Amino acid sequence: MKFINASLLLLQATCLVALSSAASFYRSSVSHRRALTPSRHQQLIINIRGGQLSDGSGGEADGSYHGNYISSGGEPPKAAQAQSVAPVAPVATTQPVTPVQPQVTTPAAPTSIAGTKSQKLSNFQERAPPAIIMLGATTLLLKYLGEKGMIGLVLVMQWAMYRESCAVVEDFNKSNGVNVGDDTIGSFNLQKWWWFATAVMFTSGRNLISKHTSMTMDKMNLITFGMTAVSLVGGVIQLAMVSSSNADAIYRNYLGKVACCHFSLLFLVGQSSFLIQTVQEYGLAWVLFPALLVIVNDTMAYVFGVLAGKHKLLPRLSPKKTVEGFVGAGFSTMAIAVPLLKKLVGNDGASDLVHHALVLAVYVSIVSPFGGFLASAVKRAHGAKDFGALIPGHGGVVDRFDCQVVTAPFVYLYLKTFFSAATAEA
Repeated sequence: MKFINASLLLLQATCLVALSSAASFYRSSVSHRRALTPSRHQQLIINIRGGQLSDGSGGEADGSYHGNYISSGGEPPKAAQAQSVAPVAPVATTQPVTPVQPQVTTPAAPTSIAGTKSQKLSNFQERAPPAIIMLGATTLLLKYLGEKGMIGLVLVMQWAMYRESCAVVEDFNKSNGVNVGDDTIGSFNLQKWWWFATAVMFTSGRNLISKHTSMTMDKMNLITFGMTAVSLVGGVIQLAMVSSSNADAIYRNYLGKVACCHFSLLFLVGQSSFLIQTVQEYGLAWVLFPALLVIVNDTMAYVFGVLAGKHKLLPRLSPKKTVEGFVGAGFSTMAIAVPLLKKLVGNDGASDLVHHALVLAVYVSIVSPFGGFLASAVKRAHGAKDFGALIPGHGGVVDRFDCQVVTAPFVYLYLKTFFSAATAEA
């Protein structure tokens, strides 16, 4: 019940942040409109007509307009007197020359600033409801299924992230004609998912199967190695069967896709598997705590970036991320870390909870966002806005969990190194 109460508390905090952000946007928009309203002096300039300066009340002010200057008493401005005027050739006709009306630049409408604010507010309103729904659904899942529900969620998340990351590369290759040999090596999709099954078995599948069946760990290790050997032999045989004249291009295309798949397996599946190990060895609270820290950090980075963001952090990789958002999110994460961990763990964990909370908060604030930056680089390299469209306003599963997978290995290794020793001493 402790992690459920903490999740509900975080839901309430998210709603309050959304309401306060909307109010701040409204006040900011009103202040910009007031600041850009023309003053009386600007209005006098705008109302110039026929070379006369109108005071806005229908009468004429005591002044005349010449070029870019305003002089009193009808006298030409000094700047105009100092200028040398080129002689004008006589005009054949007797018609008077119509004086050129001065062009007055009116103040820019405040739609650019207000429009940007309203667009960001609309984006925030689009992102907030799906985030709240995901938090609520996760809370219900963990309430009724507990650790098994978390393990199942991680496995589904691994499948979805691997599918999305491979699809981004494959779609880019198809749209740019870099799909030579796809018909020749038709079993690539089968191989791709065989690699996924092998990676899951190697990371967490062996432990899960040996724990819930009569299979020993030694047998599971042998089975996993056999799956790896099948992957190697099958891939090489596929390459050897290519008989096309452009075999070199087919090899390059095939090996490039193999590299992309294995990078996804290493970065996404491999790192996220530490979530399962943490659940099994240290309990659900130590998975929820860093996960909630990442959510707080990501949310507050967006809020601070929208409200105060002026300096781009890494514009080539992620143009929307700002220094102000990064710093503000770090302080927010540090502030909530200690009370959140005490709410989740209580007095059942190690004695030095403050130290553990701050260490994990520092990592989440400084290192975890770089998982998102790497994902942004992959999307930019392949011309994709998001990895998918499953979550409105957020994109795909990779877009939502890219920072989570970077956090999972550190949490497990940190607990393995320090938490166990602290617990033994307590």
